[in-house]
Amino acid sequence: MEPFYFRSFDRTIGVACDVPSLYYEMKCQALYDKPAIDYHVKEGHIYMWLDYIGEHDLAESIRDQKETELILNILEDKVKVNKEGKSKKGGMQHGSGHKGMKGGQKHKEEMMR
Repeated sequence: MEPFYFRSFDRTIGVACDVPSLYYEMKCQALYDKPAIDYHVKEGHIYMWLDYIGEHDLAESIRDQKETELILNILEDKVKVNKEGKSKKGGMQHGSGHKGMKGGQKHKEEMMR
């Protein structure tokens, strides 16, 4: 399945591959380019992508919402429900790490060598 690409004019400003990453990316981008996020919300792009990835009930719950904050609240509730380390679709939650990936201070120290 294709990820969701947040776009602002001719540039990609964010990418989401599942519900948790959609939530976190929307929350982050709402701080930096809220008009772009509002555009995707008002045009129904978020609803259509959720339906495309099989999140039909979630998609329906935001279908008629045109306010970014309301959609963020709905997505936040969904992310909290699935907070067992993996999303409903089996993807890794934002910040949960991945085997073979390095992060944080350890990665920084290795990069400095």
